Amino acid sequence: MSSNDASRNHRGTDVQSPGATPRDAAAVKQILRYLSVRPSGSAARRAGLTLGLVIGSVLLALSGAIHLQLWSMGYRTIPTIGPLFLIQGIAGFLFASVLLLSRRLLVVVMAGGFMLATIGGLLFSVYFGLFGFKDTLAAPYAGLSLSVEGSGALLLAVVGVLLASGDNRADEERSFVDLGAPLGAVADTRPDLGDRQLLNR
Repeated sequence: MSSNDASRNHRGTDVQSPGATPRDAAAVKQILRYLSVRPSGSAARRAGLTLGLVIGSVLLALSGAIHLQLWSMGYRTIPTIGPLFLIQGIAGFLFASVLLLSRRLLVVVMAGGFMLATIGGLLFSVYFGLFGFKDTLAAPYAGLSLSVEGSGALLLAVVGVLLASGDNRADEERSFVDLGAPLGAVADTRPDLGDRQLLNR
């Protein structure tokens, strides 16, 4: 058997190593691109999305301020709950700053999740208790906290959907341009009538 035959047989018996396929890599790349989406489109659309992000940042900061106020009013003395309120207050201001500065879909999703988790923590503490502590909706700022965080989560959800839908429209426009480019290239390479007459002579 020649060395070329042996090489072909060896390649034919190769087993594909497990791991990420090109399709998986493309999917991961697409997800990462979605998460990095920023406001785009017309000037009015960008202004509306930016306004929504500013209001969302204000609501995040207000949620953080409420938890820091509650922590200073006495929640800091409650084991486990006290440190959590402090962390939650600081995190609210951090999320507000990052959201306002980055305006990325990833941060919008994380900030909305933070709001929902805060609501869930309060309600779970009220109805079931949390770390041995049972809160009440009659506690100071409980109603305000639910209103702020519920409004923030809803607003950020709307902004996130609009950001993602805007990127989908951009994908469609890019696909249309890519599809039209080869047709234009073919049309440009066709000789005109004068060229054909010269060739016939």
